[in-house]
Amino acid sequence: MLEIIKELEGKSHAQRRENICQLLEAWEVPFQVHTYRTGINLFVKASTPNCLGISSHYDVVPNCPGANDNASAIAVTLELVRRLQQYNVRQLGLQFFFFDEEECGLKGSQAYVSEFGYQGMKGLYNFEMVGRGDQLALWPLKTESEGSLLSALEKQCRLLSLPSHRFDDLLTLTSDHMPFRRAGLKDAFSITCISSQDLEVAGHYYNALATEVNPPALHQILTKAPLFEHYHQPSDRSDYLQESALQLVANTVWSTYLAFDQQ
Repeated sequence: MLEIIKELEGKSHAQRRENICQLLEAWEVPFQVHTYRTGINLFVKASTPNCLGISSHYDVVPNCPGANDNASAIAVTLELVRRLQQYNVRQLGLQFFFFDEEECGLKGSQAYVSEFGYQGMKGLYNFEMVGRGDQLALWPLKTESEGSLLSALEKQCRLLSLPSHRFDDLLTLTSDHMPFRRAGLKDAFSITCISSQDLEVAGHYYNALATEVNPPALHQILTKAPLFEHYHQPSDRSDYLQESALQLVANTVWSTYLAFDQQ
């Protein structure tokens, strides 16, 4: 998957979209192009009326190569597309999304939900920065949050002895799960790969937030987290990413899906 990231990093979001299209065409995977007022989404429609959603965004902020944010998520999404090609779906398909304009207000996912809704979707796993770390952050989720996708993923994490952590938000982030949640799809959330150092920094951040520390000081705390070390920076390159993290996310979500489809 790192090879896909290397192909995408440093390119404009239009070039990244073209690369995704070329790969899907080479794999003979039918996909649909959703053009809305300011951008273009891509999606691979599920083969069944009911499905699970898997999403990532392909746009980038200016002057950022966009390796972890969010070529890592594109690579994992494409890996799951590839695996699905070699699998005979029993009852529950997967629908894949590659959203535009996440970085400027979730415009792509909002446009999709406004036009198509979420009919038939049981829930959504949205990938956001999954190229570095050995644990999963699931967000935005509270202690009391419930959902069949959430329960299944956390069960799989326990079976794999993989630490997973719920966050009611992930520090300063938002992502493409939000338009689906606002529309009523409650079992929709983001998955981010993190490290023990990220967890430690998160604790410091929340403690500082509770004492109303000023924004510059909060930002300084965030810079100590590996997750945010290269976030929206010219240094967000594949050199800092790990194939093991990408495989971790892909394997966990894929095994969770298989458990769903084969039950």
